[in-house]
Amino acid sequence: MTASIGQVIDAAGGGDRTTLIRRILLLLLLVAGSGILAWLSRYWLVRTGEHLLAALRERATAAVGAAPLRFLEAHRGGELLRRLTGEINGLASFAAGTLPDLVTAATVLLLTVVMLALYSWPLTVLLLLAFLPPALLTVRAFHHRAGPVYAEVAAAEAAVAAGFAESLPAQEQLRTSGSVPRWLERFARDNERLLKAQSAEVRTELRLNRLALIQAGCVAGLLVLSAVLVGRGALSIGAAVVFVLATRDVFHRFEDLAGAIGDAREAQVRLARLLDLIRATRQHGATGDGRAATALPPRGELRLREVGFGYQDDGRVVDGLTLTVPAGERLVVAGGTGSGKSTLGKLLAGLYAPDAGAVRFAGHDIALVDPALLRSRIVLVPQEVHLVDGTLAENLAMSANRPDRATVARTVEMLGLTDWVDSLPYGLDTEIGTRTLSAGERQLVAVARAALTDPAVLILDEATAGVDRVTAARIEEALAALAEDRTLIVIAHRADTIARGRRLLTMPDGRLTDIAGETAVRP
Repeated sequence: MTASIGQVIDAAGGGDRTTLIRRILLLLLLVAGSGILAWLSRYWLVRTGEHLLAALRERATAAVGAAPLRFLEAHRGGELLRRLTGEINGLASFAAGTLPDLVTAATVLLLTVVMLALYSWPLTVLLLLAFLPPALLTVRAFHHRAGPVYAEVAAAEAAVAAGFAESLPAQEQLRTSGSVPRWLERFARDNERLLKAQSAEVRTELRLNRLALIQAGCVAGLLVLSAVLVGRGALSIGAAVVFVLATRDVFHRFEDLAGAIGDAREAQVRLARLLDLIRATRQHGATGDGRAATALPPRGELRLREVGFGYQDDGRVVDGLTLTVPAGERLVVAGGTGSGKSTLGKLLAGLYAPDAGAVRFAGHDIALVDPALLRSRIVLVPQEVHLVDGTLAENLAMSANRPDRATVARTVEMLGLTDWVDSLPYGLDTEIGTRTLSAGERQLVAVARAALTDPAVLILDEATAGVDRVTAARIEEALAALAEDRTLIVIAHRADTIARGRRLLTMPDGRLTDIAGETAVRP
């Protein structure tokens, strides 16, 4: 298009009206065509980027969702949230805005240089020699600093977002304990770190302003040289105009390219952090990968053999435990705080992989079983039950087999929970959330979910802890209806709950006794 402008100028200077009109029409067509091509290229680039990001978002979410519980507990929830949402949102902004600009700038820059070489390759070579070396040195210096700076900004943003997100649910505890000032001090340190990182980012990006000085010097030199060549008749006025306009376009496109490459560098850091997260979840979850062919019977015994497990720097919580839980057993696990009761429950459910030994269901090592299949056989109901925003029916249906509404209603009736559901404003259609229902009512939801899964083994971690006796009785009745021929393992401290079991496992020593008071049984 710039070349057409030069041809129009030459035609105007030559006085040929017909040629001038043809070249003006050609220029108009080129303007319209370039606009259409630019729109189409941007549209397809954005669409392609959106598809790639959608696949990456699903992959990252699936990786974190499938990560072992031990990995998730070892990482701050707010930081994981930041890395899943913040990094992907940053990549989405790059794909929708910067990437099309990057491709357009690179394409136009290349075509413009080729056009200038066709007009006058010696002048083009001189221009490139005067501009490229200092410009490339400036961009190289920028990128040398940009990598660490952008990485520090991303890490500081993650720390601030994590601290803020994790403080919201703990506001009541922070206020009642008088810890708000200490939390504010911690947040201020993270915020100061982010401020310093962003200041370094601004200083780094300002280095690119040196390109403006280089461009001004090259344009001044080009104007003088073009005037000399036109005066000697070695260059037409139209060609001189083309060089001046195209050179400014080259400079602007190079500057756009340098800025876009800076954004691309930041996007590269975001992508690397996201892929690191995916790789980390794979490394921690590699035990059962690719081993989904194991078939499990609908019922079976649980067996632990010399199982050991410990948290980092805390020593062994479970050490060399051997235990057999026959199918249909009623086992109660009791012990003091920190004795390893909840840890044992997570080991039995396959949420933790043992550091030593193995946990087997019906003779199969559960570490080698497809997680989806294992979840249909062994279900753990935790003490803290989380709900999603939606109706009661939607929350109850959150199980692997995706039950329909009729199945949910039958299960509610089977568990004896119909009166409780009917007491809610809209029954199964009542909108609920974690703050809508009491702790005991959330436990009822969890028990109903377990019943809809129809597991062989049901593990309850302090299911009635902190629950009023009326609700606790309702939970016990629901469990009695659910138990039937299932194995029931209850982690409890209430005397009435312990009395419902057949055998008692005392932690941390792993002593197994009959509830009726008979002699100890060796595990």
